[in-house]
Amino acid sequence: MAMIFIISPTLSHATQMHSAKEGILVHQLGHLFFLISMAILILTIQGKRLHMERGWRLIQYSALFFIFWNMDAILVHLLDNQTTFISTSLISMTNIHIKTLEHHEGLAILYYLLRLDHLLCLPAMIFLHRGLSHLLQRKTP
Repeated sequence: MAMIFIISPTLSHATQMHSAKEGILVHQLGHLFFLISMAILILTIQGKRLHMERGWRLIQYSALFFIFWNMDAILVHLLDNQTTFISTSLISMTNIHIKTLEHHEGLAILYYLLRLDHLLCLPAMIFLHRGLSHLLQRKTP
């Protein structure tokens, strides 16, 4: 029975775009909560001196990259949805036009660099995977 739903998908109204006020606020709060959680994780690892072990040290690096990623994402969402400094238009699948207010050309470059958030998120996930793998190897006989 479940295969019918997989083979024949229908229109879903379960997503909300970031541009809606309540959507972006909840999304930004999620980034802030994640950022604070990662800071608490780093403090806990440091406080319990777990960073002396390689697996926990890698997880600590992961948390640091997740903090930077969340800071980046919060700023990008702020520029995208909550200010009028930046406006973007999709020209093609690989080309976006970034328009800024007068005398804010540097902001377009900053915005472009901030949109490369995967350069922070991917290392965070790799460090997390490597750290957890290292801890798992230590635990198995």
